[in-house]
Amino acid sequence: MRLIFSIVFLCVLNALMAQDGLVPLEYFTSLKTEMAMKDSVLNVHPEMKPFSYWTVQENTSAPDSVASFVQMPFKHADDSYFRVSPRLNVGLFNQAGSRHNNGLTSVGGFGLGAGFKNKVYLNLDGVVGYTNPPTYLQTINDSLNIIPGYGYFERSGNRPSGYDFTQWTGALAFKPSKQFELFLGRGRHFIGEGYRSMFLSDYTSNYNYLKADVNVWRIKYIVLYTQMDQASNYPTKTYPIDKKYSTMHYLSLNVTKWWSIGAFEAVVWEAEDSVVNRRFDINYANTLIFFRPVEYSMGSSDNSLLGFSSTLRPFKGVTLYGQILLDEFLFGEWSAPFRVRLLGDSTLQTGYWANKQSYQLGVKILEPLGLKNASFVAEFNAVRPFTYGHSNATQSYTNANQPLAHPLGSNFIEWVQITTWQPGKFNFGLFTTYSRKGFTNSIAVMGDDVLISNTERDLGQREYGNFMLQGRRVDVANIRLNAGYELVSQWNLRLDATIYYRLERSAVKTNEMVFFGLGLSTALWNNYLNL
Repeated sequence: MRLIFSIVFLCVLNALMAQDGLVPLEYFTSLKTEMAMKDSVLNVHPEMKPFSYWTVQENTSAPDSVASFVQMPFKHADDSYFRVSPRLNVGLFNQAGSRHNNGLTSVGGFGLGAGFKNKVYLNLDGVVGYTNPPTYLQTINDSLNIIPGYGYFERSGNRPSGYDFTQWTGALAFKPSKQFELFLGRGRHFIGEGYRSMFLSDYTSNYNYLKADVNVWRIKYIVLYTQMDQASNYPTKTYPIDKKYSTMHYLSLNVTKWWSIGAFEAVVWEAEDSVVNRRFDINYANTLIFFRPVEYSMGSSDNSLLGFSSTLRPFKGVTLYGQILLDEFLFGEWSAPFRVRLLGDSTLQTGYWANKQSYQLGVKILEPLGLKNASFVAEFNAVRPFTYGHSNATQSYTNANQPLAHPLGSNFIEWVQITTWQPGKFNFGLFTTYSRKGFTNSIAVMGDDVLISNTERDLGQREYGNFMLQGRRVDVANIRLNAGYELVSQWNLRLDATIYYRLERSAVKTNEMVFFGLGLSTALWNNYLNL
């Protein structure tokens, strides 16, 4: 019934599909928008997504020509409008060689959007959905009591293997001057040049936020205030749901046409504990980098993270990028393994548990070998044990039981390769990932789950002897080949066909899965299946 309703709803509405004021985060759409702005290297900061309409207008030679795929509703800067538009994501899949042979995703809803003279945008999106995903995603959903990217679910009464859910997204965007952009809403964000992010990704569910963007000269500065959720007593219980807050800053500087640098920081704190009801802490309303002096002055035990990024563009269309995030960093502990090797000092202890860092290195090529509308990404990610976690699990770097950075959490390494080509109304993509992750075993907590308190390392509170990929190792390979065709450009309505191969292997078992999928969607969001 939901499928029929979604299709009828789509057909009777003659409206555009957009997340008004913001370009959709969906990978193909964001990538094509970035390609359109690739010549404005001194003004654009492509690691900050979603792009605003204003960013696209100011950094493309012919913004009207890219209006369709970035879902801009206007032709001229002075236009004003109001509209109702559809939201649709319907997909079928067949899992070969499994008793769980067939699955369905059916998501339908609406969007209300308005704009006033290119100064103010307002949008409100609501969707209702049902999904009966592959078995490995069911395991993830049940363990978190969350459908990643959507939110909390209820078991479908007439389909016990399926999940019912709702999602709301909204934003009020205002540009008071050329240098400032303000956003108030419910949604998500991404900071990074690559497919993954060590800072902030769109893998998680929506959260409430207030965001300010400042653009001055070659500098872009973002201040992001959020209100998020955290389930108490994970993993034994998932309710009640507690509130927590975060403040994030990101500063990007285009030093030259070929070199950019960035600095990131975040602090997360619980809204209420057994002593005090803090809610939003005014001390963290500070709009300037850095938080550490504020923390020290408060005697705070909140969760702070600090990161740095750098981007090199040695040739036109070629980007070398990297991120490093420091959750905890003591140089003496970090350098101990190197000193043992160089000095031969066997008295030094190594493997300090609070060596909590994450790293990313990658290369992105737009239009490789001159092939128009094509791209290539190769990326390596590594996150040490216990990174993003905290002694107070509520203050972990998560939202609604999902990591705010990389979907795999911590204690893993990963290789990513993505090749795309978008000729005309077609889009083709090859998405390949390979990861190795160490999981908690029967002996001790190994720092793989960012939702588990760092104090639960083991009964002896093991301080040293920790190492990358410790615990029960599991390798996962994902290969997804996607082909799509844009049926209605005004809606970004796509018909997609997918072949997906997944291999999971550990010392005790091997699971191999092949999926064939067919879907129809108005592309707004990313669905991260490669976990």
